Amino acid sequence: MAIKHRTKTCYERIRVFLERETFCGFSSEDLFIMQFVPRGWGQDIAALSNMAEGLRNLVKLEPSRHTAIEPLLTEVVERALSPSVSPFRRPITVQTNYGKHGYYLEHLNIILGCYQAIYGDTYRDTNQAVTMHLLEESLGNHHYHAKLLPHIGMRWCADQAAIIYSIWLYDQNNGTQLHVDLAERWLKRMKTHLTDEATGLFHTEALNVKRYSRQPRGCALSYLIYYTSHFAPEIARDQWSLFKRHMLLKRMGIAGFREYLPTYQGKWTPDTGPIVAGVGVAASALAMKSAMAVGDLETFNALERASRAPLRILETLSSVPLLGRLARVGTDLLASSILLSAATTSESHR
Repeated sequence: MAIKHRTKTCYERIRVFLERETFCGFSSEDLFIMQFVPRGWGQDIAALSNMAEGLRNLVKLEPSRHTAIEPLLTEVVERALSPSVSPFRRPITVQTNYGKHGYYLEHLNIILGCYQAIYGDTYRDTNQAVTMHLLEESLGNHHYHAKLLPHIGMRWCADQAAIIYSIWLYDQNNGTQLHVDLAERWLKRMKTHLTDEATGLFHTEALNVKRYSRQPRGCALSYLIYYTSHFAPEIARDQWSLFKRHMLLKRMGIAGFREYLPTYQGKWTPDTGPIVAGVGVAASALAMKSAMAVGDLETFNALERASRAPLRILETLSSVPLLGRLARVGTDLLASSILLSAATTSESHR
């Protein structure tokens, strides 16, 4: 009953946001990170991407909600395409060069794929154009990782998994096989060059431009396993098993995933959220999606139970001046969208 209540709360929070009459971008009221980083480090498009998956999942689970959710999912698409979120100055429908904006485009493509899966071909031309661009960018180099931001050298492995997933979604909707060759090449690269020898877990970043690039990291692995579960389920299950073996902590009935291996001294970042006794907030929250995607309901339930008390405290603090700002780390639109997507994910609905 607790997860049903929380899912309903997340849905209502998202519905209220999407039914606002005017949209001029996300604010610090919507995203916790924007209290510190004005542009939000791309968490706006990531929140919309998770919203789209959650809403799609709800329609699949409860077909009676098909009509009610259509305007909400349409609004997710339109907000993703809006100048307040898009990195492009012109509408994407007239954009002739998508450049090196792989991060935005991967999440936009997921949103477009979710829409087409439920409501048809309204945005199919844009979906196809973005798909072909991401495919070209990924296959255009020997490491099979597309550039994510124009002026950033990092190539996150989890984001490449999301890119392939977005192409897989297009294939599922349109009867094509565009993702197959790329997925095979990328997985071969991951296995032969981007795997930690001690644990068997995949590296975080492909070009070794950061100190932690070759480290398996909790939030990155959670995302990577979730996305990979769609186009390479056996690899995802194998990584999940290793992830649990090396990075899942259980203390006094409380479960959570480490952000870093015990052998590595790493700090928290706005991406990881707080790290408490080695357990990462983002890693544990995102791992709920991975657990459901690989069919590990036991671990999902353990993670969900462990998050209840902190979330109750955060929700209570949300109305307290000053403290309310910090409380949004677990109740903002990104956190709510991730939980909605996780709770409604099922192997049988892929």
